[in-house]
Amino acid sequence: MIPIPPAAVVVMCAGADDYRITTPAEQQTPEGLVDRIGEYLLSSGYVIRPDLDEAP
Repeated sequence: MIPIPPAAVVVMCAGADDYRITTPAEQQTPEGLVDRIGEYLLSSGYVIRPDLDEAP
């Protein structure tokens, strides 16, 4: 398993916080949360590779 860089964890937490603050509670979904975190990661320059689960 590839460790998540600490800076990426900070970006993920920021995306989650933004989602919880800007999306009404009755409209929040796990999928919406994951999408927002993904948007934050991508806009911060990270690459999302769901097919990569082990270090080369």
